Amino acid sequence: MKKMKWALGFLSLLATAGCSDAYYDPYYYDSAYYDPYYGAYDAAWSYAWVDPVYGYWYYSIGGVLAQSIASGQPQAPVDVNAAAAQLATNASSTFTPAGCATATASGATVNYTFNNCSAQVALQQLSGNVQLVLADNQGQLGITATSSNLTINGAPYTLSMQIAGTPPNGNQRQVTITSNSYSPDRFDTRSSQSTVTWVTGSGCFTLDSQSTSTRNGLSSTSNVSGYQRCANQCPSAGSVTTQTSEGTFSSSFNGSNNIEVTGPGGDTRSYTLDC
Repeated sequence: MKKMKWALGFLSLLATAGCSDAYYDPYYYDSAYYDPYYGAYDAAWSYAWVDPVYGYWYYSIGGVLAQSIASGQPQAPVDVNAAAAQLATNASSTFTPAGCATATASGATVNYTFNNCSAQVALQQLSGNVQLVLADNQGQLGITATSSNLTINGAPYTLSMQIAGTPPNGNQRQVTITSNSYSPDRFDTRSSQSTVTWVTGSGCFTLDSQSTSTRNGLSSTSNVSGYQRCANQCPSAGSVTTQTSEGTFSSSFNGSNNIEVTGPGGDTRSYTLDC
């Protein structure tokens, strides 16, 4: 996140909209700014890992039978080892430039090593190691992802998430994500539940999430609604609302690379988006 702007460190924030001496810890503004980033990272990892194998998982692996008309669920277990092998094979096309990523599969586990890679839709300058463990959850795709020595955009990043797939619905894809991923430079902890949807092969996704985070003994809860982003573009829609003990902080996205986070009483801080 080398282009992200730190919200004035721990200097006092004075009202900029006519309010007198209002002070809100920079963390509250930062949480409304950074949480959508981390949610977008979660969504982008999911897109990179799920989109290439979604149809393969539900229709090809291990002789999965046609879906039951009554239940809509696959009628046979999937072969997680074959799915892992497929993800490892896809690494050279999923992450760019060519040769920046190596991946090996061992059973249901995939180990990645990244060297300044990018991936659709919101992942840039990936370096370090990521491990995936695939699971067959009663016919549904499950992925657990963790990292070591990972950086994104030059900043340390802790990746810890679980992805749960749902059966195909035409070209529509959907996953649910439980994530504790965050940058330790920005937050002390983060916990998120989100739903991500996209059209296969589109290079775009929509994110809805609720997250809690902490820093230096302070806490906040952020809700991201209707966040939409496509490859090589800034977020085109959506909003974030962060609830804190000091009040509500909020912002919205309209395709610009600048946003304003508005705090209680109309106080605002401006940020540049790295997109």
